[in-house]
Amino acid sequence: MKDLIDNEKTKIAAISFFAGIVLAVILFPKKEIETIYKTTTKTETDTIFVKTIDTLYLEKTQIKTKVLRDTTIKEYKPKISLFTASFPFENGNTKVTGEVLGEVLKMSAINDYSLPVVTNKTTETKTETIVVKPKGIYLGLGINSLLQPSAKVSYLDNKYLFSYEFEPLQRVHQISVSKKLF
Repeated sequence: MKDLIDNEKTKIAAISFFAGIVLAVILFPKKEIETIYKTTTKTETDTIFVKTIDTLYLEKTQIKTKVLRDTTIKEYKPKISLFTASFPFENGNTKVTGEVLGEVLKMSAINDYSLPVVTNKTTETKTETIVVKPKGIYLGLGINSLLQPSAKVSYLDNKYLFSYEFEPLQRVHQISVSKKLF
């Protein structure tokens, strides 16, 4: 008679246990999600030398001359003379060329400068980290050193672990709470 009552109690406990699990699954809260945003800005500076060449042509009417002395030579047949001069600067050269026949007839100046151009390249990186806080219900079975079985239900809530354990042969119930340290 006593065994019959114990069997009924065990069945009622098992049915209540599984009904509690079903109810917990239905009412179980959704996972908590924490989103972390991180923005990184990186700037790179680069210098590029751009070579520019400019040519300037001057006509005879645009050239001013100054006579320092006047020399006459007998039986002289004038010839057109060419002249070239170069002037170096920090970022390039200026070359002057022209024609002379007693006075400057034509003149040109050519600049070939390599001028530095500084460019900045900015890269922005956005990082989104989604952290899912652990939650869940765990079912477990165990056996002790005397080969006696046990059933366990645990609930994990981010940093806390709540547990209930039942050993049917000894009729022992255990409840425990644990906290995450690291």
